[in-house]
Amino acid sequence: MQIPDGLRITLFLLLGFFLGADWAGCDTPATTLKTELEDLELLKTRLLVDLPAAAYGPRRLMYVENRNSSGWDGSGLLLPPTQWAVGFSGPLVTAGPVSLHGIFAPLYNPLAHGPASEVFAEPPELSLDIDLEVARRRGMQLSLIPGHWNLVCVYEQQIGAQLGSTIAISFGRGVDFALAGMLSSPPEQIEDGWYSDRPLFPGGLISHLAGSVSWQLDPFALALIAAASGGRCVAGGTLLTLNLSLSTAPADLSLIFGFCSPQYFTPEGDSGDLEWIASARIERDFGALHLSGGCSRELLPLPPFPEGFRESRDCLEAGIQVNSGSTSDLGWCMRADADMRREWSTTGRESFRCDVEARSTLHWSAWSLTAGMSEAREGKSEPVRDIRIAFGHDPAWGRIELEVGYQQSPAPGLQLAAAFDAIGEDKRFYIRAGTEEVLPLCASGDNRKDRLELFTLRLGWEAKSQWRSRRQFRR
Repeated sequence: MQIPDGLRITLFLLLGFFLGADWAGCDTPATTLKTELEDLELLKTRLLVDLPAAAYGPRRLMYVENRNSSGWDGSGLLLPPTQWAVGFSGPLVTAGPVSLHGIFAPLYNPLAHGPASEVFAEPPELSLDIDLEVARRRGMQLSLIPGHWNLVCVYEQQIGAQLGSTIAISFGRGVDFALAGMLSSPPEQIEDGWYSDRPLFPGGLISHLAGSVSWQLDPFALALIAAASGGRCVAGGTLLTLNLSLSTAPADLSLIFGFCSPQYFTPEGDSGDLEWIASARIERDFGALHLSGGCSRELLPLPPFPEGFRESRDCLEAGIQVNSGSTSDLGWCMRADADMRREWSTTGRESFRCDVEARSTLHWSAWSLTAGMSEAREGKSEPVRDIRIAFGHDPAWGRIELEVGYQQSPAPGLQLAAAFDAIGEDKRFYIRAGTEEVLPLCASGDNRKDRLELFTLRLGWEAKSQWRSRRQFRR
């Protein structure tokens, strides 16, 4: 028996009210409703109920759904949503759509986080994913000892469930230790076609054991993560990540070194995209002048098929920003960035790409004007240049922004974008419109009709309210 949508939301609100109401102090939940219509086809809705803090901390209820806006049946009733989820987050239990934090992030996605990423300082836990897009991962976390010992379960359709436990301990002088163990049985990954650039998971049970140590002693911080995977049908794999950072008054320096063996499989049966990574990033301030730079080398794993070749990527980036302001609400900001990437393989094949961008913004009271130019060059091909001009206004009731871009390339075209925000007391309405791709300047016949498919439109509305108790209305 399927519960109607209206009854489902009503039961959800009643549950949030009775669980969240503090009848002694007459504290009541705060609700936030957000709705967004995308391209006049997909309707996204999210309802949050923030409950009063209990003895151990705050609690939250969530309902999110995505449905086709034209989804009406012949009788005039709204068809069921294409995706929906209900979640709860509290100090003892978290269940529903979840995001991975701490040691779970590199465990499921190895070598995907750059220098100074916040995942190296987070505790190993699951949090409620409140994005308008219904998250593909579901999970449950039971805190046996809040902040120290958790039991976790992560589930994804067509992949199955992963069960595990985490332990987190804090020592003196800024030392944190975490340990996580996972057991899963992902299905065999079947790829379309005969070619796969990564080894396939052969199936069977697979277990993971991971540990992390972080040490924070201003201005120095260190985080080490080590993980191992193994199973009945796969050989043992290892994952190592070392993150170092130094934060001083003139400059911030971050370094990361990582290794993921080709035999390593994630709890969901995927293999890592990289085998080695070494990356560094530095930022420095000279008053109104801000400089940043970074470099990295990434080594891809050897493909599983015979006579395969190994690929590598080298990246170099640099940025400069100048800020200037005055007491008369007149300000100016200039930003320039350069990004160079080189890919090469053991067979001698090599490719090069360079991106350069510069933009300048002038602020005057509630008005702003931005002009920018960028150029992308790949190998010996013709460069692609973009010129953009944006106009913005921030009145007391919201914001208006318009942007026009022209692309100079073998196939020139235009890009358009517009944004409108109206903000009131605990309410907000917004419109986002623009083009996903460059609109071709030379088009005729049916191509003119195809232009409409290149435009995107988002209409959104968000409101927050605090339920009042009867005692507040008494005189």
